[in-house]
Amino acid sequence: MIFVFVRVTSLSKRILMENHEKQIADFLKPYSEKIQSFAQSLRTNLKKQTKPAYELVGLSAQSFNIGYGFTTKAWDCYCAIIVYRKHINISLPSGASLSDPDRLLHGTGSRVRHLKIKELKDIRTTAVRKLLNEARQNAFDLLEVKEMDHAGVFTIIKTGNKK
Repeated sequence: MIFVFVRVTSLSKRILMENHEKQIADFLKPYSEKIQSFAQSLRTNLKKQTKPAYELVGLSAQSFNIGYGFTTKAWDCYCAIIVYRKHINISLPSGASLSDPDRLLHGTGSRVRHLKIKELKDIRTTAVRKLLNEARQNAFDLLEVKEMDHAGVFTIIKTGNKK
C-alpha cells in the first residue's frame, strides 16, 4: 500500500475550490438557468448556516444532490439540496423525528421528509431554520461528533457508485 501526502497550500486550496465550483456548475448545466441559479443560491445560504460540514455532491438517477453532514458518508447527511428538472427540495434524512409544529415537512416514509422550496426566502423563515438546526443537532449528537478537522465547508464530489 502506498500513501501519498500532499502539502495543502492556500493556492492549492483555491485551485481545488475553483475546480469543485466548475464541476458543480457542469452538473447543473442540464437544468434551466432559473433552477441553476436557485440551486447555487441555496448552496450559498446553507453553507453559511452549516459550518463546519462536509458538502457531498453527486448525481442520482432522477436528480442532482448536494448533501451536508459531519462525515463523508451520504447517509450521514442531515440535509440535502435535491435538484429536479422543474423544482428543488430540501431533504431531511431524519425528518420523521423532527418537531414540525408548522407542518412544513412532506413525505410518509419511516425516516426521510422533505421541504418544498419555491423561493430562497422559504429557507430563511424561522420555522425552516429551526428544522435545519434541529436536524443538524440531532446528527451531531447521533454521530457523537467531537470536532471537525476543518472550520469551513469541505466539498467532496462523489462520482460513480460503489458496488
